[in-house]
Amino acid sequence: MRRLAEFDSYDELRERARKVLPATLFADMTRGAGRGVTARANETAFDEVDLVPRAAVGWPARSLGTTVLGAEVSMPVLVSPVGGLRLVHPDGAPGCAAAAGRAGTVAAVSMMAGHGVDEVAVRSTGPVWQQVYLSHGRERCLQVIADARRRGFHALVVTVDCPVSPKKPVGLSVSFATARRFGPELVRRPGWTARFVRDGARLATAREALGPRRNQTALWSDMGWLKEAWGGPLVVKGVVTPADARRAVAAGVDAVVVSNHGGMALDGAPATLPALGPVVRAAGGELEVFLDGGVRQGSDVVRAVAMGARAVMVGRPALLGLAVGGARGVGRVLDMLRHQLDVALAMVGVASVADLDRSFVRPPAAWPA
Repeated sequence: MRRLAEFDSYDELRERARKVLPATLFADMTRGAGRGVTARANETAFDEVDLVPRAAVGWPARSLGTTVLGAEVSMPVLVSPVGGLRLVHPDGAPGCAAAAGRAGTVAAVSMMAGHGVDEVAVRSTGPVWQQVYLSHGRERCLQVIADARRRGFHALVVTVDCPVSPKKPVGLSVSFATARRFGPELVRRPGWTARFVRDGARLATAREALGPRRNQTALWSDMGWLKEAWGGPLVVKGVVTPADARRAVAAGVDAVVVSNHGGMALDGAPATLPALGPVVRAAGGELEVFLDGGVRQGSDVVRAVAMGARAVMVGRPALLGLAVGGARGVGRVLDMLRHQLDVALAMVGVASVADLDRSFVRPPAAWPA
């Protein structure tokens, strides 16, 4: 088996992935929408929050485990649903599910990742959350829900922050037009190109199975029938305001994800970490709150949990790990974050993630209360 490239930080991982993926695909997956303002703000917001350590304390071991929607996980780091994963590597969403399960945590998989529910279920080794859009119509959404329920997936995630596609697709497909347009890029990335060509026919079939995209998005009034159709925990992803947190409580959902689509939807939307505290307070303990967007290292997890998140979700780190090494690359990303989180807990002076609270962080005074 080929040795997996080493990386010990997100910056190293990003550089490895840049050398693996065609330039157009790498840019599409990493730059964010518009001028990339929100995508950058998600990351830089973590740099603005000081960690406040406890001095002269020491714990021989730290407890990283927690629970999410009643399921035990080994650490408060979950894999976020990302569309188009099959373009990055043929392992795609099934590989992410396999890696997350082996790491003792949850994988949330997108209905637009390029693999179907059954393919994910075959390789999953732990709890799986199924993400859905209404963009392909209620009928298609309900079919995905039924498949996920049949396969015993743990929760349903409905994305509400992207009512229309924010940008044109990359346009990669197995065709003469592709060769002409992207030929130089594909030649420079022979490993990716060979995998893509071998998987191309199945990828095209997966796209066709979704059906045409429609101008339809999930509304708060849809949560009732989604809960009824699903019959299990319902998570709403894409909340960044206290008002929407209160709407989620009123709609009876089980959790919300503070997310702006990784900066790939509305450029100029609030960064996730500053939005977290107000959402947590508006939720009032009535539902679990997760954060997605900008988490790049273990100390970021400490910041988010201290500010009220039950756990964080990582999208780009998992995607880039997939590009570098398939399922094994995703596993290495999770191992890296686990190690960094353990070190960060030791440095701030706590024995468990359960001990974190706002006394361990110092956000900028200008941030919303």
